[in-house]
Amino acid sequence: MLRSQAAKQLGIDIETIRFYENENLISSPERSDNGYRHYSNDILAELKFILHCRSLGISLKEIRLLKNIQKQSSDCSQANEIIQKNIQLIEKKIKDLKSLRLQLSALSKSCITPGAVKDCAIVNALSKAAKG
Repeated sequence: MLRSQAAKQLGIDIETIRFYENENLISSPERSDNGYRHYSNDILAELKFILHCRSLGISLKEIRLLKNIQKQSSDCSQANEIIQKNIQLIEKKIKDLKSLRLQLSALSKSCITPGAVKDCAIVNALSKAAKG
């Protein structure tokens, strides 16, 4: 399958495939006599693996490690460490987002009635916070 066909089938941009190829995250595709790359089902599976990892927020560096772990047959504890690290990052993001929601809710509640911008409690609070 040509790169454009693979991209269409996977719902990604051609440049994404080119990027993963340049980063050596996928196997090198075979080339036909005219120089076109042909992506095998194995390479499509590699791309699907990468895309799924990315959808879970796994970094390219971590994907590289996971692909190396796939080649091993002994210990998968490093894979679990990667996933646990990502879980911790998500938990921190959730905590930060909840804090942000509280701040925004407090700002929203400070706006009792619509009025002139100079009297806007939200704008005044944001300006005050920006000044320190």
